[in-house]
Amino acid sequence: MKHPGAVAIIAVNKEGKLLLVRQYRYPLDQVIYEIPAGKLEPNEDPDDSAMRELEEETGYRCEKMEKVASFYSSPGFSDELLHVYFTDTLIEGKQHLDPDEFLELSAATVAGAEKMVAEHQIYDAKSVYAVQFLKLRTLQTKK
Repeated sequence: MKHPGAVAIIAVNKEGKLLLVRQYRYPLDQVIYEIPAGKLEPNEDPDDSAMRELEEETGYRCEKMEKVASFYSSPGFSDELLHVYFTDTLIEGKQHLDPDEFLELSAATVAGAEKMVAEHQIYDAKSVYAVQFLKLRTLQTKK
C-alpha cells in the first residue's frame, strides 16, 4: 500500500514526562494512548511536519527537535516511512485539532509508560519504541 510517510514525536515536558495523546482509532475500534504523530502533507519536509504535528496534537511547540530514527512501520503491508523525532525543549501553547479529531493529552514518567506498555495501554509500535528509547536514554545518562 502506498503511503505518503509520517512523523512521530517523542516529546518530554519539563517534569521529564512523555507526552501522550489518547484517541479513538477506527481500525481497532478503541481508544488508545500514543505519542503525537501524523501523516506528511504532499511535498512536506518531515522536519516541518514534526513541528506541525506536535503543535496540532499537543499545543506545544519546541525550541529544537532531533531526528532519532526513520523506519518502515509495516513493510509487509505498506511503504510508510516513519520519521521519529525527540524533543525536551517544549514551549506550552494551544492545540489545533482538525474538526473530526478528538485527542486527550496526558503525560507519563518513563516508569509509568513502561507500566502502560506492560498493561497494554500503550501498544502501537511507534509508542512502544518511544518508551524503549527513553528507557535507554535514561540508562545512558546514569552512567
